Amino acid sequence: MPSFQLHPITITVTLISFIIYPFFCGLGRGKGPRRSWKNRFSSGWNTTTRHQKLFFSLGMLSLFVANYWPVADIAKKDWLLARMLQQLLITLAAAPLLLMAIPKGSFVFFTRPRFVDFTLALLARPVPAILLFSAAAILAMTPALVAFEISSLVTEQLMQLILFLAALIVWTPILRLLPGVRQLSTAGRLAYLFVLSLLPNIPAIVLIFAKRSLYPSYLNSAMGVGAVADQELTGALAKLVSLAVFWGVALSVLLKADRNEEMGLDPDPITWDDVKRELDRNAKRFPHG
Repeated sequence: MPSFQLHPITITVTLISFIIYPFFCGLGRGKGPRRSWKNRFSSGWNTTTRHQKLFFSLGMLSLFVANYWPVADIAKKDWLLARMLQQLLITLAAAPLLLMAIPKGSFVFFTRPRFVDFTLALLARPVPAILLFSAAAILAMTPALVAFEISSLVTEQLMQLILFLAALIVWTPILRLLPGVRQLSTAGRLAYLFVLSLLPNIPAIVLIFAKRSLYPSYLNSAMGVGAVADQELTGALAKLVSLAVFWGVALSVLLKADRNEEMGLDPDPITWDDVKRELDRNAKRFPHG
């Protein structure tokens, strides 16, 4: 195992995120320019639910573990399995948890600008989201890029950012966060999650059944694991964790839909945020209409 490294950038980003989070949540509710920063902090923290605070903490913990010792150090040059663990923590843990930590009002507020709204309305749909997420995941595991990342901290951080953004987009339709768009029904979400659970199969099969190491940067065995065995374990980890996460979420969606049906609740309600966002879009399209 590599010697302990402090990773000051990871510590700094984590601390700043915990400070910014209440302000971020408070901006979604604040009306009036005279509200002090203290009031915004207090408002943001007090109006988030206990579950949202827990989701935020777990999401930041996932990012911290992915980018701190020992995972980040082992993933850098010793173990491909640790690199895959990094990516799974970022895409299947941190991204959905942090999305669920954002109050609805704050998400509506920060997606209101025309460019942001247009981009998300275009990309946060099943087919574009799946294609974008798949492309980012495949790119992140391309042997040439992996070798280049090891020697470039900037490239490594940029690739992680791309993965994180692609994961945020792919989880948005599942969580039905973006207002004013056609949301997936329960059946649609189940189908979407099923397709997502199948995506890791192709790269996993390649890694599991490859007869030689595909990654020159990981040719040397680490911690008693050979390069080919490391590859096989990486493929198995990607397949099993993806299946567990996406099928677990699918089960949760199904159980919630069943519970709502028993209570007589509308499974696909239209909210005022949906109506207002659509009115805003029409006003921008036809400013003199």
